[in-house]
Amino acid sequence: MPKPVTWNLSAEEALKRIRGRLFATTTEVSLIFGYDPEGRTVRKAIEAGEIPFVKMGATYRVPVSWILEKAGLGGGNPA
Repeated sequence: MPKPVTWNLSAEEALKRIRGRLFATTTEVSLIFGYDPEGRTVRKAIEAGEIPFVKMGATYRVPVSWILEKAGLGGGNPA
């Protein structure tokens, strides 16, 4: 199985990347909150019911509005 794709984005760059979108990947969430870059911590929190999500195929997506709220940037998702 191939290793998951990881990015070397800063939290600020990841936040810019998700603006205007409805959902973010577990990797983007990990970068924003400073977790492991592979997204394992976020996936475990999703599975424990601590983070809201939608499942798209085999992947989890986290609502951007939730991310912005938890990051203290408001709950809205301006386009």
